[in-house]
Amino acid sequence: MQINTNTSTWALSGSGAAAAPTDRSLSQETGFANENTATAVQSGLMLAQADTLNPTASSNTAQSANSTPFWGAGTVPAPNALTALRHAERDRTDPLRLGVNEIYRDAITLAADRTGYPRATIAAVISAEAGPLRGKRLDDATNQRFFVELHPQLDPKAKLDKAGAAEWKALRRELSATWDPQSYNTTSKAGGLTQFLESTWIESATKPGSYVNEQAKSLGQVNDANQVVDRAALLDLRFDATTSIVAAAELDKGYFTQLSARTNDDGTPLVPADLPADKKAQYIYLVHHEGANGAAQILKGTLTDARAEGLLKNHVADADKRQAMIDAHDGSAAKAYTAYLWQYIEQRIVPAHFR
Repeated sequence: MQINTNTSTWALSGSGAAAAPTDRSLSQETGFANENTATAVQSGLMLAQADTLNPTASSNTAQSANSTPFWGAGTVPAPNALTALRHAERDRTDPLRLGVNEIYRDAITLAADRTGYPRATIAAVISAEAGPLRGKRLDDATNQRFFVELHPQLDPKAKLDKAGAAEWKALRRELSATWDPQSYNTTSKAGGLTQFLESTWIESATKPGSYVNEQAKSLGQVNDANQVVDRAALLDLRFDATTSIVAAAELDKGYFTQLSARTNDDGTPLVPADLPADKKAQYIYLVHHEGANGAAQILKGTLTDARAEGLLKNHVADADKRQAMIDAHDGSAAKAYTAYLWQYIEQRIVPAHFR
C-alpha cells in the first residue's frame, strides 16, 4: 500500500500526539508510487491510497439508480430493531462514527471482534488507505442515494428542477468522502479498501484460520490443502469490502504482535507497554505500513540510507524535493524518510475522528 496525500479529498484535520520526532516542513505533495515492492515494503503491503479503480471490474456492474449498491450486494444487512439495539450497545463501549462510510460499520465491527482492536482504530487505518469515490462511481452512488433512497418518486431520466439539482450536487459533494472498495493503484497493483498487494493477499489467503482463507475456501478459490486454485478470482476478492477490512486487521495484529516481542539493544521493549489506544493505533499503522522488520528499523533507528533512498523515491516523485528533504535532515535519507512517515501517521491516524 502507498501513501498518496495528493489523492485525498477527505484528509483528516489535526494530528495525533507525536509518536516520534517530526518535521512539519516536510512536503505533502508526494505522489507515492512503488515500483520496487521488495525495497519499499519488506512485508509486501503497500500502504497508500489508490489512484484509480479496479481494472477487472466489469463495466456492466456500474452503479445506476435501482441497481446494486456500489459497495456490493449483501455487505450490510437490512436494518431492523434488533440490529439498531446491538449497534447502540456496542457504540457505548466501542464508539464508532463513520458518516458517509456508515455502510462499512458491520465489516469494521467484525474486524474488531476478530482482532480485539477498537473499531475507531480500524477505521483510521482504512481512511489512510482507501481511495474515495470519484467520477462515474461517485455519480452512480449519488444517483442511488438521491433517486432510490431519498426521492423514489422521481424519474432518474427526467431533468431535475433547480432545487433538485442543487440537492443532488450537495449530496455528491458529501459522498465524495466515501471509501471506494474498488480502489486500485496502477503502479503497485495494490487493490481494495486496504490496498493489498497481490503477493500479500495470496499469503493471507493461504494462511489457515485467517478470515480471507475461510472466505476463499468457501468460494472454491483455495483448496483444503490451502493451495490457490483460482488466482484471478482470489485476487478479485480484495475488492470485497468486508474481506479486505477484516484481512487487513488480522494481518496488522500479526505484525504488531511480532513487533511487540522485539526489544531495543538495552533490553527494553521496542513498543512501549501500556500505550494509550490512540498512540497504539499509530504503531499499528506503522507496522501495517512497513511490516514487522521495517517498523523495527524505524523504531531502532537502524534504517540504512541506502534503503531509505529507495523508499523516498517511491514516495516522492520529484527528485529536487527528495534532495531537499534529505538536506534538511543532515544529509540523511533515513532521517528524512522516518520524519516523513511519522508526520503522515500523526496527521492521518487519529481514531478520535471516528468516535
